[in-house]
Amino acid sequence: MSTTGIRVGVDLVPLTRVREMTAAGDDGRLHRMLTPAETALSRFPTGWDLHGVAGRLAAKEAVFKLLHVPDRPLPWQSIEILKSPGEWPLVRLTGPALRWAADAGIQAVDVSISHEELFAVAVAATAAAAPAHPHPHPHTYPYKEEPHAEHHLVQP
Repeated sequence: MSTTGIRVGVDLVPLTRVREMTAAGDDGRLHRMLTPAETALSRFPTGWDLHGVAGRLAAKEAVFKLLHVPDRPLPWQSIEILKSPGEWPLVRLTGPALRWAADAGIQAVDVSISHEELFAVAVAATAAAAPAHPHPHPHTYPYKEEPHAEHHLVQP
């Protein structure tokens, strides 16, 4: 019997990291991390929207974490954080991220992004089909430390 479980991912991105990428003229790395549609939402005539970029990067990390895919790099271009007509964050999955979500029984992902002067944080949540054979000890939860966002941000 298959049931539904809740999956959550969270990530925090310091604005200093995004500021360093943009100040160094390293737009190339951001263009590898953001899709053209995300870039259009994150770039103003006066320059990058640092809070918007940091929020999108945190949201991509949070979504990737809830997919529970071992030994794979974050597919930056496969996880898109756009805006809904009401200006809420909207997650669009393509390519590998879409396949991994389908394999996990994930049909939709919700994201919430918040930022302040120094950080942006994002939480991603979804309902996913739980495995047919649940964890043998239902009152214990295996602990797995998530890699820090910095690990993924340095990857092209």
